[in-house]
Amino acid sequence: MSPIDSPLKPLSSTQRAWLLRLCWVGAALALCILGASILLRLMTVLDAQGLAVSQLDPGLEHTVRLLHRVCASSVALLALGVLALCWRARHTDVNVMPPAAWIAASTVVLALIGPLTTGYRLGSITVVNVSFGMVLLMAFWWLREAISVAADACPRHPADALSWATFLAMVLHLATGAAASAWAMHGLHGPAYVHLTSLLLCLTLAGILLFGPRAPSVLSHRVAALAALLGLQVVVGGLLMWQDPRSVALSYFHAMLSPLVAMAGVSIMVRGGQRQYR
Repeated sequence: MSPIDSPLKPLSSTQRAWLLRLCWVGAALALCILGASILLRLMTVLDAQGLAVSQLDPGLEHTVRLLHRVCASSVALLALGVLALCWRARHTDVNVMPPAAWIAASTVVLALIGPLTTGYRLGSITVVNVSFGMVLLMAFWWLREAISVAADACPRHPADALSWATFLAMVLHLATGAAASAWAMHGLHGPAYVHLTSLLLCLTLAGILLFGPRAPSVLSHRVAALAALLGLQVVVGGLLMWQDPRSVALSYFHAMLSPLVAMAGVSIMVRGGQRQYR
């Protein structure tokens, strides 16, 4: 590629190495935050007086809450470091600023609502907490993938409209799932039907992205992984609909498939979108 075609300087090996390390750690911390949040939510019920009561053993509950607090504090510091490094690398051949902006925004939102999440009594706070936790994970993975793809000498190019629509549909589906769980605690089941409707949108867009004319054959293993994860999540969700009461273990498994689906989707969005313009 000539200098005229690529006026941006390449990301230095030091910048690349540090950002990749921080992205791996950030994704791991975001996954731990999500896992702890979902477990605490699923094990919380309302008693006859409307007070939130955890069904976890007190010792285990304390450990999970401590893990959540430590990971949340650590990811906030990590986000500052990532934002600083991305700002310095904003004129390189890797489009680092969009995922960095999402990392910063998600961290700020989660920090602001942190004091309101105790007890999971407010359904809207539960939805925001889980949704932005997922966005944080997806943003760290997006940045990691963008840096990795640049190593293959792919030109810098933003994701297209279809990729963005699929990305947002995944977040919407997760948010409606969190809403269904949050309001079910109050005996309201309407959001569950919205969750099912959002699944149709998510599957339609993901299907076009995965199997449409622009689907990159070089990503066949990632496409197969995402299709398998989506299929498994649909099956588990169907099983949960027939259970009364619902299994907490199965509910947790269903919820924790979402981060894996999101990470696979982000990989396809970034790598497919970049390779399309090679």
